[in-house]
Amino acid sequence: MTDISQELHVINVGLEGFYTELQEQNVPTVQVDWRPPAGGDVALIDKLARLQTPEVEEANAKTISRIRDSRPMWIDVQPALAAIPGMEGNALLHSGPPIDFGDMCDPQQRAVEAAAIFEGWAVDREGLLAKLRSGDIRLRPNYAYGSVGAMCGVISPSMQVIVTENAPYGNRSWSTFNEGKGNVIWMGTYDKGTIERLRWMRDVLAPSLRAALRTRNEGLDIFKIIAEGTLMGDEVHARSAACTLLLLRELTPMLLNAGVKRDVITRIVEFISQNNHSFLSLTLTACKTACDAAHGIPHSTVVTAMSRNGVNFALRVGGMKDDWFIAPTAPMDEAIYYSGYGPDDAAGDIGDSAIVETAGLGGMIIGAAPSISSFVGGSMGHSRQAMAAMRSICAGDNPAFAPGAVDFTPAPLGIDIRKVVRLGFTPIIDTGVLHKASGVGQIGTGIARAPMAAFIKALRAMPLPA
Repeated sequence: MTDISQELHVINVGLEGFYTELQEQNVPTVQVDWRPPAGGDVALIDKLARLQTPEVEEANAKTISRIRDSRPMWIDVQPALAAIPGMEGNALLHSGPPIDFGDMCDPQQRAVEAAAIFEGWAVDREGLLAKLRSGDIRLRPNYAYGSVGAMCGVISPSMQVIVTENAPYGNRSWSTFNEGKGNVIWMGTYDKGTIERLRWMRDVLAPSLRAALRTRNEGLDIFKIIAEGTLMGDEVHARSAACTLLLLRELTPMLLNAGVKRDVITRIVEFISQNNHSFLSLTLTACKTACDAAHGIPHSTVVTAMSRNGVNFALRVGGMKDDWFIAPTAPMDEAIYYSGYGPDDAAGDIGDSAIVETAGLGGMIIGAAPSISSFVGGSMGHSRQAMAAMRSICAGDNPAFAPGAVDFTPAPLGIDIRKVVRLGFTPIIDTGVLHKASGVGQIGTGIARAPMAAFIKALRAMPLPA
């Protein structure tokens, strides 16, 4: 029996109230933060235990290996209709899971309207609605075609898309180019200048870049640029400044060698350099090809896609074929807002760009970008803590991306639905914030949280190894 007259040294597990009381009585106490796994849900705890098998671990290792072995190459620029297999001539693709026009968030509705005007299918909202009702215009999610789009993510048949091929596996992905500054479809806002810029991208930018890429037999190695950019302060989702400059270093001599006119080259360089997010479209296609190559391994509990449309969030798991698990997007209450705006003004989290985090970049390596440490508290210490949290829900890492700002620690890779549900927190996604109604476009930036409900749905549906 313990002699309680001796000095007590207490370890308190769980409820902090006991710790506080003991501290007030000058009792040496250590607080251990603990919560029951899976929120104490007995069925989920049982499922987690039954998924702790060698078959699952081996499948997850294969999934991670395929992402790590991927080598996405930018090989071409083409009209979307010609490039994307199965795309219909009257289709408008959009970010996130399937959704009817009337249920879309306001920015995505505006983006669809702008795309219809660009295609010459409508001149206003009324004309668009009439053609949607008649079936003359159809809405389709990007993820059904292997394409990806940032923010509103709208792709129309005549828009020019980046064509990226994953060299070891042969699969491809497609995305539109960043539209530059001003009113842009990405952000759900447009004017006459928006449509004129899209026409310039179709008629001048795309043919010039296509010619430049013809000067390279293999194309342009996207992950190679990303690896260098993460050593220069980019996490390649919220910040791509270094990668954009590295892209220009590659593209400029290619344009010259292709015989593109000097005044056109000047315009292209100005267009790309004026927006630090110009490289993001390449990142999206690269991450998409890598994650698609890793999809379809039986028993894998690693997430191979995440996507949002401002209303709903969807994820896909490597071992469950083409099933998607959908839940409402989380509120944008952790973002940093421009003056005069706040969470009540925000549309829901939006964009296919969460594929960046799926591939182990963006929020997963937020410490790579000291300039955005304010997203998670304001210091590099906070950024390191955020990365450590992300590492705890991943099945592995990727030494190819090892940011110097965090002591060259390999990027966390392979979001594991088992670990997410067991530990009770979800991936952070670096993102922009759009106004929910006014059409002003972006009103903030920061992080969003993937909704736990989607991960729980996926875990419940996950087949058990035989």
